[in-house]
Amino acid sequence: MSPELISILVLAVVFVIATTRSINMGALAFAAAFAVGTLVADLDADGIFAGFPGDLFVVLVGVTYLFAIARSNGTTDWLVHASVRLVRGRVALIPWVMFALTGALTAIGAVSPAAVAIVAPIALSFAARYGISPLLMGAMVVHGAQGGGFSPISIYGSIVNGIVEREKLPGNEVTLFLASLIVNLVIAAVVFVACGGLRLWRQGAVTEADGGALKGRGELRDQPQPTGTGPTTDPGTHPSPTTTATATTIP
Repeated sequence: MSPELISILVLAVVFVIATTRSINMGALAFAAAFAVGTLVADLDADGIFAGFPGDLFVVLVGVTYLFAIARSNGTTDWLVHASVRLVRGRVALIPWVMFALTGALTAIGAVSPAAVAIVAPIALSFAARYGISPLLMGAMVVHGAQGGGFSPISIYGSIVNGIVEREKLPGNEVTLFLASLIVNLVIAAVVFVACGGLRLWRQGAVTEADGGALKGRGELRDQPQPTGTGPTTDPGTHPSPTTTATATTIP
């Protein structure tokens, strides 16, 4: 069996073990790399370390730490709520806000799972509050992350473009990014229609005056509101039996 095939099989075993057991995949991969390198590929420690992408590792650690800080100090929560205010609280546009926000986070360097972990809890809370399908909201967040995941400065885009450049293969960074963005945008539009996104237009917009309740296109504004605390009757109608009975008992 060739060393290449053995490496692929060992990588599959690493994925299975890390998925089914509480073992860090990176640490397990380090051990597997040394095992395969010394026993199969006949490499020494320097040869094994030569294949480790140290520059990419520094970028991953730095970006992950940066977004951990942004999440803990409330920056991401502020971004989400500011984006919702930007669309003036229109319920039908909130899923698209989550799509765009997650895509922007991955496009500027966040790892896709990290961006989804940041936005998804906030997005699902909006879904529960305003009657949006959780499946729709979750799909918009995931496809938004994938849509921005291959920008020239993103983690995945840097990996792919670096490999293409190193192997002298033809490629275009902008084409790769736009292809991923357009495909995920089309899928998100299909999911939006299939999961009842068009019905959200009838719910109107979320206003601060009504405490976060949904305000439709004039339905709540056009309804008559009571002007006092006592019993009221519409003009041209007879008093209710309760009101008449109460009036007759007063001397």
